[in-house]
Parts: sequence; structure tokens; C-alpha cells
Amino acid sequence: METGLLPKVIQDFLAAANKPDPDAYVNCFSEDAIVFDEGKEWAGKAAIKKWGAEHHFGANIALEPKQIKQHEEESIVVFKVDGDFDKTGLPDPLYLDFHFQIENYKIKQLTIRLSIRL
Repeated sequence: METGLLPKVIQDFLAAANKPDPDAYVNCFSEDAIVFDEGKEWAGKAAIKKWGAEHHFGANIALEPKQIKQHEEESIVVFKVDGDFDKTGLPDPLYLDFHFQIENYKIKQLTIRLSIRL
């Protein structure tokens, strides 16, 4: 998928996620952003930085964008996800939907769910 089709902040998020660059990654989020992942919520940049360190960078996650869909105020990106995490019971390959809500060029809310599209 051509990443130039993604909103700029999602392009920056993807670049920081795969580089890896934890500081640039967390700077893609607004100060009061919320992340919903694995049935839990992380609110604010400090909590999101901790979530990213543990759940993304700590597991050497690699994201490959496969599809984008605009739905009302959300950009939904389907990523093929790989890394060093327990894949027991997960589909192979693993596709996750990242639901981005963007405000003032920052991620205001991110919800991650198992994809059923691919």
C-alpha cells in the first residue's frame, strides 16, 4: 500500500513505530490522547509512552500497512503485524485494525482491534 495516502501524522506514527523511535512515536499523540488495546485503556502521553515501550518497542513490533478506510471522523488502517510476542491462538499472518481519530494533526484516540477484513 502507498503510505502517501495516509494522513501525515499516521505516516509519522508508522515511520517512528518501524524505525524504532519511541520519542517520535509518542510525539504523534496529543497530550490528552487515549489508546485502547488488548481490552485496556492508556490515557495521556506518559501512559501511552509506557504502553508503547512495553507493547510495541519491547516486542519489536513491525507494522506493514495493507488497507486504509475513512469512516466518519476515523482513519482505519489495517496493518499486518509481526514481532517478538506470544502468537499462540492468533491468526497467521496477524492483521490488526488501527482506528485513528486525529485532531489538530495529532492522534487524539487510537483503538486497536483484530481485523476481520483480510
